[in-house]
Amino acid sequence: MNKLEANLSLFVITFFAAIQYVFLKNIPSSVSHFAYLFITNLIGFVLIFMVFFGELFRLDRKQVAQSFLLSLELFGYNIFMLLGTVGVDTTVSACVLSAYFIFIPLYSFLIFKKKPEKNVVAALCVVALGLLIFMGLDFKGLLNIHVLFLGIADLFFAAYILTTEKLTARSNPSILAMGQLFFNFVFSFVAWYVQSIYKGERMEIPNAPEFWGSVLFICFFIRGLYGVVQIYAQRYVSAFNTSLIFSSEILMTMLMSPLLSRIFDTDVEVITGFKIIGSILIVAGILIADPAFIGFASGRIRHAK
Repeated sequence: MNKLEANLSLFVITFFAAIQYVFLKNIPSSVSHFAYLFITNLIGFVLIFMVFFGELFRLDRKQVAQSFLLSLELFGYNIFMLLGTVGVDTTVSACVLSAYFIFIPLYSFLIFKKKPEKNVVAALCVVALGLLIFMGLDFKGLLNIHVLFLGIADLFFAAYILTTEKLTARSNPSILAMGQLFFNFVFSFVAWYVQSIYKGERMEIPNAPEFWGSVLFICFFIRGLYGVVQIYAQRYVSAFNTSLIFSSEILMTMLMSPLLSRIFDTDVEVITGFKIIGSILIVAGILIADPAFIGFASGRIRHAK
């Protein structure tokens, strides 16, 4: 895989990430989030295991520890993502989850003492404004408990992106992909078991067709394809540029949401002017933060003069 192929691969998995929210809404409210994560991570692990079984002969303690760390970050992201998406529209979920980008410079400063560039600070302001406009300038809407859950998910995912960038350069991506799925289904099972004891409920797997339709999509395209492709691609694409590509998720969601709503016979989501303007500002802010884009734009301006 070269850099161009890595970038194209990230765009492909971003498309699948953009439409996953429609499937997530098919999960019955009675189903435990931990049960859902256990099932999808277990099936995802089996799929990846069958493909990359031979890589396990290269396993060592260091890669086990790295997989464990990635799993903790991804587990936190998935829990809060599920808690948030059940209470807001599909495009709102994509919008807020795209905002994880703003935490990457913050983490870089706190952990690596790397001060953000001026264009990055400007970009953060533009992204924040875009988020407010997307929410209809409803400041109270940002205090919605589901939006707050999505914000916490952003914290976990930003950490996950940075950790992935640091680890993939010197570790086996196949082992990391299998490892994070393995630990995630273990974490999920333990959490589900504790939850069932606390609530006095039986650990039952749902049999609703819509639930299993969502499970199969998530297993193949998110746990399987997405997880492997991202880890491999980030060997060639930086964490920051990865976040730029993933930010296109919000536009893909807006474009696909009306079509998918009709296909799956769900409520058609209204795309308002606020959502269009807000999403444009979010993408514009992310482009401003990209040094390559700034250089290109400056060159065009000087050429025009």
